[in-house]
Amino acid sequence: MNKILLFLPILLFSQVIKFSPLPVDTANNLYKKYNPLLEYLSKQTGDTYKFVYIPTYKQLLQNFKKGKTDMIVLGALPYLRLKQNFKSAKAIVTFLNKFKKPYYTCQIITSDKEIKTINDITQNTKIFLTNKLSTCGYLMTQYIFQKQNKNLDNYNYQYVGSHIDVIFNVTLYNDSIGDVKSSIAKEYSHFIKIIEQSVKIPEFSLVVNTNTLSKNKIDKIIDVLKKYPKVIITPKDFYNSIQNILKNIKVK
Repeated sequence: MNKILLFLPILLFSQVIKFSPLPVDTANNLYKKYNPLLEYLSKQTGDTYKFVYIPTYKQLLQNFKKGKTDMIVLGALPYLRLKQNFKSAKAIVTFLNKFKKPYYTCQIITSDKEIKTINDITQNTKIFLTNKLSTCGYLMTQYIFQKQNKNLDNYNYQYVGSHIDVIFNVTLYNDSIGDVKSSIAKEYSHFIKIIEQSVKIPEFSLVVNTNTLSKNKIDKIIDVLKKYPKVIITPKDFYNSIQNILKNIKVK
């Protein structure tokens, strides 16, 4: 009887917390990637963490704003754009990459031997970008161009999909450049060279919905994740540099 009474508070205050990652891979691969984290949180907090795959970025944000999702994973640009019109989003931890860093850079790459700097490109140069919602898409490419007193809008750029798609197109066409995440550029360094890079950019972060999760619940999640080896607590000023860049560059 005493055991039942001790268990009752856990049942009364436990919660089913719905988690959705950014749909950058298949549902199966994303489940394999994040399930260890969800199992760890379930064990440490007593709550149930439910993996919910949402196939589009638009639907992911809609569900989050409507309170249908409690936790999502976002990159820097999507997170800052969400914060502009949904103040209840809060990044609490940031994932470490395979180099054990909570940040990366966007790197301008080429396979053309004649292109050594941004100043070597012409109106005929093809520029391949991931997509407009990617931090390494329009935002950081335009930032790098502006640092060289150039404007991306004056050149022939196109969105091709993933970072791997950018690599493929850059190696396929002469007189072309692209913008990819530093880890991807390093992986394919035997095919391409780096000619410019951006400021440091926060890696993907775990974002909670403060409308659906109480402060006590969020504090508990943060507390247990302090012991999780693959994340850091997101610093308060972590997004300041990207936020300042967004003030001067309108993503198109």
